[in-house]
Amino acid sequence: MSAEIDGTSKGLLGGFTALTLGSGLATLGYGIFLLYQNFGFTYNYGDFNLFIASIVLIVVGSLLIITLLLGVLGALKDISNLRLATLVLLFILFVVLAVVGAYGMVLYKTGRLNKSISDEIKDLNINYNNSTAEAQAKANALNNKLFCCGYFNEFDPLADYKGAPRSCCISEDCEYKPDNKHYHERSCAIVYSETKTKTVFCVAVLTLIVAGVILLALVLYAGLSQRAREGYAVVSRGPLK
Repeated sequence: MSAEIDGTSKGLLGGFTALTLGSGLATLGYGIFLLYQNFGFTYNYGDFNLFIASIVLIVVGSLLIITLLLGVLGALKDISNLRLATLVLLFILFVVLAVVGAYGMVLYKTGRLNKSISDEIKDLNINYNNSTAEAQAKANALNNKLFCCGYFNEFDPLADYKGAPRSCCISEDCEYKPDNKHYHERSCAIVYSETKTKTVFCVAVLTLIVAGVILLALVLYAGLSQRAREGYAVVSRGPLK
């Protein structure tokens, strides 16, 4: 007696393959894109570290492709341990993506993300002169990258910029001239927040969608595994002549 995959099982395997491959490539591709955007700038301001998120997406995307290979091999070769490993990996990856997506969406929807960014940048700049060298470097890095100045603005330069970091200065001498603005006009808290909140929202939407797709792939593969345990289509083979 020998077991062969019947038409229904082939359909389940095909669906599982398409969903898992698409999810893996999308997650891996976006993770690489996100890493490229943050490459060389490892500082994070506020909740939700985008650099870490990019690494998580790359790892999950890679594992999805590996899971796909294990699942196909387990189905075609009728290896129960590989099928079980595929189901376990799919469930773990589903949970990871669902948690990342839910966390990002909650931060975005509740305004906690904006508040955490604003509070940290404000603290770094207000306490700049009394901060550690590491904290000063973190404040300067954002000011220099975005050509902005902490949470300050030019509406009241004499009052608002008292004690501001020199990285806020447009010119090297940083001298005040009534006819020439000497600090960067844009507030880093606003500029950085606008960019990061959009990115976090995109990450949250992507991970939640992919988590849903993986859940569907998990259901399909569970059905395939059930049919495999029942023997797929049993075909009798007579003795070789």
